[in-house]
Amino acid sequence: MDESQVACLDSDSQIFDAVLLSDRAFDIDPSQILIESSDPDKLRFRLIQWLAESPNRKVKTERKQAVTKTLDISTRQVERLLNQYNEDQLRETVGVERSDKGQHRIHDYWVNYIREVYEKSLKDKHPLKPADVVREVQRHAVIDLRHEEGDYPHPATIYRILKPLVERRKRRQKIRNPGSGSWLAVETRDGKLLKADFSNQIVQCDHTELDIRIVDKVGKLLSWRPWLTTVVDTFSSCVIGYHLWHKQPGAHEVALTLRHAILPKQYSPEYELEEVLTKSNIYGAPLRYFFTDGGKDLSRSKLIQAIGKKLGFQCELRNRPIQGGIVERIFNTINTKVLAPLPGYISKEEGGAERAEKEACLTLEDLDLILAVYFFRDYNHEPYPKDPRDTRFERWLKGMGNKLPEPLAEHDLDLCLMKAEQRVVQAHGSVYFETLTYRCEELRSLKGEYVTLRYDPDHILTLYVYRQATGEDEAEEFIGFAHAINMDTQDLSLEELKQLNKLRSTAKRKHSSYGSLLALDQRQKRAEQRKQEKKERQRTEQKKLRGKSKQNSKVVELRKEQAGKSVSPAESMELLPERVTPEQMKPPSPVSPPQPVEPDISNSPAEERHPIVVPKNQTLKRIW
Repeated sequence: MDESQVACLDSDSQIFDAVLLSDRAFDIDPSQILIESSDPDKLRFRLIQWLAESPNRKVKTERKQAVTKTLDISTRQVERLLNQYNEDQLRETVGVERSDKGQHRIHDYWVNYIREVYEKSLKDKHPLKPADVVREVQRHAVIDLRHEEGDYPHPATIYRILKPLVERRKRRQKIRNPGSGSWLAVETRDGKLLKADFSNQIVQCDHTELDIRIVDKVGKLLSWRPWLTTVVDTFSSCVIGYHLWHKQPGAHEVALTLRHAILPKQYSPEYELEEVLTKSNIYGAPLRYFFTDGGKDLSRSKLIQAIGKKLGFQCELRNRPIQGGIVERIFNTINTKVLAPLPGYISKEEGGAERAEKEACLTLEDLDLILAVYFFRDYNHEPYPKDPRDTRFERWLKGMGNKLPEPLAEHDLDLCLMKAEQRVVQAHGSVYFETLTYRCEELRSLKGEYVTLRYDPDHILTLYVYRQATGEDEAEEFIGFAHAINMDTQDLSLEELKQLNKLRSTAKRKHSSYGSLLALDQRQKRAEQRKQEKKERQRTEQKKLRGKSKQNSKVVELRKEQAGKSVSPAESMELLPERVTPEQMKPPSPVSPPQPVEPDISNSPAEERHPIVVPKNQTLKRIW
């Protein structure tokens, strides 16, 4: 290459750089190119999910504006998508799910008739082929119902209705029941058949209400019965984790049970499980599937789905109750083998419930100790039912490759902890939760900011503090531990703390009520006492004043002088009239009325009467 060619290349490169650095190169926003090239449905779902996880109203408003700008839609459309997400109608792959998804666009009569024809053939042990069902539908429509050509379902629609029924029949021909045979399998609600080839591949979860009555720490009978949630390995039927709760478990309780199953087991010395757990500690996360029933707390739980995305497993729902036979069988074993001999067990005999209320004496802590010892000392070391040569733990260990899985850090499982409301950092790095004050040294520089609190309900005196996520894909940053002030040597559960708060508030109300009445009585008595003292003081002062004024008075001397003077006999004394009796005041009796005496008209002058004076012989009525 000669110098002219090199110069030409240099000039071209300069021109190319000038074009790249011109203003026209930035007419399009690179983020817009990224949005247009990505999956729009998935992007919309992630943004709406990020909006739904807003900790407070202010952050939610800011995120809503950001989503509106990113998706280039109106605020009303964003609110509509948020409502669809909260109602579990927004999908990550196909956007909004159609309301008629899974429904056939033919009359329900034909759907039921097609299924009845095929299922009747199965009961008669002469199964029909799909083509035979098509001909039967045509015959029924034309001959029985007198329909014209085309007034009955299309053959493709009939095949689509029969497809899940035919596939289910084929699966049942391979195995008699889920979990039986030389290999283990379970069927999902979507029609998939999951086969367990190794340990922790398919982990099942379910809960039940135990048939036992318990008491509190003071011996008072509790009105509720404990709920038990268990996590079981399908390959070995080992119990990996469990959790006791005072009410029907939800998604948070299931997450706590999953956390207990994933972490290595650690118990206090009173459980006496140190030696057993040293040799046979069963733990680990689900490697592929987390298989549960179709309850709302599991089937629509976004928390469990978020945990699955983080740990790498998929949540599946079982098709029928029989698919959970492995975990359901444990509940029956616990009720009949463990709880039946205990006081407070509710037997099925007549009067069993009343007898259980009288005999109940175990607490929730006692029941937790009994179940922990049974699961990890007895049940997991019993012979495996399908192969008695190995115990359940030995089969689990072989399924793991004869080595224990790598334990996860507790911080990686903080998502499984129960989440509290957002809190504002107060002075000196303190936060308030459940009437307690917690302090964390790392929060001193975050005064006035919102933080997220997570906690273990069994140990509520220590909180996990996280910084809120500012972006969609950004995870919450762990800040530190917040400990309750002046409670370092104690340990309380969330339920115990709520009971203490309730007792404290009740006692405070009683004390405040009595104290207020006592104070009111004291105020009234003090006021009445001061009023009486004031009156006595006024009387005393007035008496003193009257006594001083009487010292210079000559009234007494004048009275004495008058009393000393004697009345002269010459003076006539005016006597008081005698008392007139009531009889004397009465008019005389009309025995002999006196005769009227006519006055002398000639001598007496004429009497002048006032015109208003009414004569005695006339009345006012007559005058008017």
